[in-house]
Amino acid sequence: MANRLSAPCLECGNPLRALDKVCPFCGSPNKPALSKKEAGIYTINLEITLPTVEQAIHQFDQSLDNLNGTAIAIVKVIHGYGSSGKGGRIKEAIRQELLYQRRNHIIDSYYAGEDLLPGKEIYQELLRHQPQIKNILTKDIFGNPGITLIILKRS
Repeated sequence: MANRLSAPCLECGNPLRALDKVCPFCGSPNKPALSKKEAGIYTINLEITLPTVEQAIHQFDQSLDNLNGTAIAIVKVIHGYGSSGKGGRIKEAIRQELLYQRRNHIIDSYYAGEDLLPGKEIYQELLRHQPQIKNILTKDIFGNPGITLIILKRS
């Protein structure tokens, strides 16, 4: 039986999870036809192990590589805001990586958590481009400078 993060394989009809790159039953490389609501938001938590900036960037890259070719389309990156209250080094490093589009083969767009507040133009832009995202955004994202929301390209 399919759950929230699965859909039938386009070839054999068996459940295929959103993170599967090939069907475990028939080997088909077809991705499941999941809506963004069904696929949900995948979370990359870069602050859980208290990594260095270099370790966090490596973990970020590895996570994006693992998501490439899956049905996941929305990624919440938890990088933290920093204990100084001025913004953390991991946050700045991740945002610099996104700004310079070093991963534009997989990333369609990204949004700073502090800009995602109802009424802000950037939030309205996100809803215009991804109207179904409103139903799956979690409250911890709104206005949170320790989070960045990434929309992946669909291939």
